Amino acid sequence: MTRREGFILAATLWALVALTVVAAYINGVTRTNVDNADRAKRMLQSELDRRGTEATLLYLLSTNRMNHRNLVIESEQRFAIDDEMLKGDGDATVSLASDPYQGLGDVAFSLQDETGLVSINTPSEPLLTRALVSLGIDSKTAAGLMPRIGDYIDKDRILTLDGAEDYDYARANLPPPANWHLATVMELNRVLGTEGMLDRAQWQRLRAMTTPRALAAINFNTMPPEVAAAILEADVDDLADFLAAREEESLSRLDRIRELTGQYATVDPELIATVPSVFLRMTTWWQHGGPRTVVGITLTPSTPIAPPAAAPWRKEYRYSEPAASARPLRLPVTPLLNPKT
Repeated sequence: MTRREGFILAATLWALVALTVVAAYINGVTRTNVDNADRAKRMLQSELDRRGTEATLLYLLSTNRMNHRNLVIESEQRFAIDDEMLKGDGDATVSLASDPYQGLGDVAFSLQDETGLVSINTPSEPLLTRALVSLGIDSKTAAGLMPRIGDYIDKDRILTLDGAEDYDYARANLPPPANWHLATVMELNRVLGTEGMLDRAQWQRLRAMTTPRALAAINFNTMPPEVAAAILEADVDDLADFLAAREEESLSRLDRIRELTGQYATVDPELIATVPSVFLRMTTWWQHGGPRTVVGITLTPSTPIAPPAAAPWRKEYRYSEPAASARPLRLPVTPLLNPKT
């Protein structure tokens, strides 16, 4: 082999190596682009499924009735209001106590009657104190926060006993009280004395137990077990009889609740609700990751149908929160949430 032929051979080999490298680079870029496109497609489909689930739930809520603790789905609508509407489970039911269900595609959802939660805007009631204590906060510390929350949300700037107003916040280099209702549970961070009180996991648990709605009523039939355990100062494992009984009957008497749990609820008997309210929380999430979308809804069935008409529901608030721990999902309760049937 001559020197010239050797040079040509080496040049050819280098060219083949370069082409191999370029081909590998192009293949890698193409694979990455395909993976990104596939990921974007799945994310888009998951958002479509989530919005479809949300729209389907709004339709079901506005066209079906409720019994003492569930949304009741029936093939025939009822238009007369009578005691019989509170009885029976129809064709299917959806729990209004935050139980998770399978929605469209890989989306899951839950519904919660908000009178089954603790209001963060009624600190005069002992319920918020007990919710904080259930998270591990000292009872004296939790009770001491209530006057400060009261001063934070009231419309005046008059200092109440053990409360805190502008002067106290200025001394602590904090923004002054809003003198308005707390918009979300996370706004509790702005109340003097709450800084660093809860860790991330505790905040997440508190969000699931509370509502920003200023509701006076409290509904034991639609409480998540964690809320019932906090209010009754009991363990969730000790509420089996209570949870089983409310499946069959509306629990509205304190003596009946004490009979089932052995605990007395410090609640005004006049404030105990017997049926779900029109104030509902709808939560949707993709089962394979990402945040949960939380929407506060007020059902408005009496909205006039003549122009200018509004929808039979109103969205009051919306926010995202980190995904919660996985729980087994209940199956779809209607073909509307299972297009494959």
